[in-house]
Amino acid sequence: MLNELLTHKFVVVDINTTEIIDRYAEIDAFSQGKLTRGNSSFSSRNMGKNDLWIAATVSILKVPLLTTDKDFDHLNNEYISLDSIDLQ
Repeated sequence: MLNELLTHKFVVVDINTTEIIDRYAEIDAFSQGKLTRGNSSFSSRNMGKNDLWIAATVSILKVPLLTTDKDFDHLNNEYISLDSIDLQ
């Protein structure tokens, strides 16, 4: 599956837009429990800065996020559409 993904062209996105920067701050506040939205019920957490940029970007672009970890689970159906791959 990974080889299939890597054969496609990748799109480079400039994150220096007001929309993405504002969404970064919003998702950071949401993740830390400082902002409520929808049916959120999770323990507040600090996300890594790179994960915040990824989440903000896919949220604005309205594209699904494909991941192998649980770092984005609390954002699923609130800010992003999450597709997880189980490596087990």
